[in-house]
Amino acid sequence: MHFLHKMEHKVAFLDLAHTVAKADGFVNPKEKGYIQAFMHEMNIQQAEYHFDDNRDIEEMISQVQEEQVKHIFFVEIMLLVYADGDYNDDEKEIARKLQRLLGLSDSTYLKFKDWVIRMDQLKIEGIKHILS
Repeated sequence: MHFLHKMEHKVAFLDLAHTVAKADGFVNPKEKGYIQAFMHEMNIQQAEYHFDDNRDIEEMISQVQEEQVKHIFFVEIMLLVYADGDYNDDEKEIARKLQRLLGLSDSTYLKFKDWVIRMDQLKIEGIKHILS
């Protein structure tokens, strides 16, 4: 997230993250932790940011033109989607919509999705090693 320098990108990303986290009707504590970590990494205090749930996804990402920023948005949102261990239909729909709106190819989508799944598996493996 430290690659996001423009405040409008940071706010758009946080709004998108909140929207995705709420997609299944409730924000899981792990998802909330991810959002707080995003805010910390972007050096945004809770008092400086207020989620605007009236914005739609198209509006949130309309300012994003740079390919690197698009990739950051997508990968970080995919990590958030997998944070609660449940990749449900609402989250899948948002991920596919985000892919389409960002103009990412199916191969790019699958590459990032595969990487996110492997990262999640490595995290679980690491926790098992720590606890054993």
